[in-house]
Amino acid sequence: MKSLHCVYSGNRFADQYTLDLEGFMSPHEFTATINTFNTAAWHYPPPSPFAGFINYYLICLATLILTAVIFAIHHTHQIGFILTLPFTFLFTSMIVIYYRKKQKCKFESAMIHLCSCMNATENVRGINFRLTFLTPEQQISTHPSSSYAITIEFDDRYNLLHHFSSSIPPSYSTSITISPPLSADVQEQGTKEI
Repeated sequence: MKSLHCVYSGNRFADQYTLDLEGFMSPHEFTATINTFNTAAWHYPPPSPFAGFINYYLICLATLILTAVIFAIHHTHQIGFILTLPFTFLFTSMIVIYYRKKQKCKFESAMIHLCSCMNATENVRGINFRLTFLTPEQQISTHPSSSYAITIEFDDRYNLLHHFSSSIPPSYSTSITISPPLSADVQEQGTKEI
């Protein structure tokens, strides 16, 4: 069984046709299939990774809140103001985490649903689609958003069966011969009813 990983990177699944696909899918079929996955990923994108400047801004915001709380403790004695900042930060963090988790679930459920729809038609040809989560060892690029891939599995038994079934004629006859009735009784019964 062969498999091919189409890695999600740059808001798209990789759509490079390889020779491994020959005999299973034509370049047009492969491109159309991957474009279907890319369209679904465009409608339900996965959450963007926290990388680079976003991490920098979150660290700066946490430092600013911590500094403001320390400053408020030393210079004022208003407990409401002191507790407002950390709870606001905590509440905002919970909203961001919930939104990202919901976005991730929508992406994964859309891709899994699309894989099952594709499998309903392509399993007959020995092709199976599934969404996989790549581990850091499996990731081929250092780009942090390449943690998803569409794995296309090809069952070689289908091609072998197809190859042998076309080269060896079946032992039974596939043609059906219908001959006219031999007796004249059928025609006489037909004329009597009229």
